[in-house]
Amino acid sequence: MQLLFFWLFNLLNIFWVNSENSPTVNAYSSKNGKVSLFFDLTVGQMTANTNQAQSTLDISRDAVLFNMKVSSFKFSNPILEQQFKQVYMEVDKYPETTFIGKIKQKIDFKSKAPQKVMVEGTLGMHGVTQPRTIPATMTFEADKIRVVSEFMVKASDHKIEIPPVFFSNGKDEIKVSLDVTYSKSTK
Repeated sequence: MQLLFFWLFNLLNIFWVNSENSPTVNAYSSKNGKVSLFFDLTVGQMTANTNQAQSTLDISRDAVLFNMKVSSFKFSNPILEQQFKQVYMEVDKYPETTFIGKIKQKIDFKSKAPQKVMVEGTLGMHGVTQPRTIPATMTFEADKIRVVSEFMVKASDHKIEIPPVFFSNGKDEIKVSLDVTYSKSTK
């Protein structure tokens, strides 16, 4: 289901951007977004990072699309990396994580000051799509837009079965941090 949303959004975006009747294109994209996962485990802190997240930001529609391959994450502990990817995330069955959302606040594109926004949408992970409201900070620099965000994801919300005993606080929460710099898309 999440892949269907992803491809439908991309097809609509391609059609709109390439349409002769489309207004000025206000789409920005990134193919190297940075995403980090932070786990507070009983055996200590663990992190996983990727710089291969892909995203499209359409500021004329206040829409955002985010997609990343779970297999692209590199962990601080290679043994836990393999277990996380194969046993818990089941990357062969669920290779991607997606987010499709809409920015809820009016944005001042001329301001150089960071702007806090909330993005409402759906997070698709491990075959389960859940509604989410994610905080983000947007900064505009020349022809680029930088978006940073930090939020928590509860693994069990997406039917990812990591025993709570592995987490130091008994909760199956993973902190997600992202940092994406978008460049203007060309028509």
